[in-house]
Amino acid sequence: MSAAAMRWQPLDEFDFDSRLAARPGISVVMFGQPHCGACRGWRQQLPHWLAEDIGLYYVDVAVATALARRFGLFHLPDFALYRDGAFHAMWRSAFERQELGRSLQAALQVPAQEEP
Repeated sequence: MSAAAMRWQPLDEFDFDSRLAARPGISVVMFGQPHCGACRGWRQQLPHWLAEDIGLYYVDVAVATALARRFGLFHLPDFALYRDGAFHAMWRSAFERQELGRSLQAALQVPAQEEP
């Protein structure tokens, strides 16, 4: 397994809240599934495009269906931003390194939202 792939930490309904609450700093949670081609592309590239201090978490919504319902997901991949263990916002970006950085910073500059 590559070092980039090892940055992804799996989450499910049973550890989602506790693990995110325990992590300081910025975390990105990706909701996806193995048969989603776009999801595979994002999983491959995000570890290269985001700073090492940003936590990367992955939820397989085919397994964690309760989380998919909780967040009201309609398309994949989808992303949630957490700051210091608390939900900050849902986040979307173009699949391009520079745009991703700009959109992430913009999402972090606005006040925190309520979790969907």
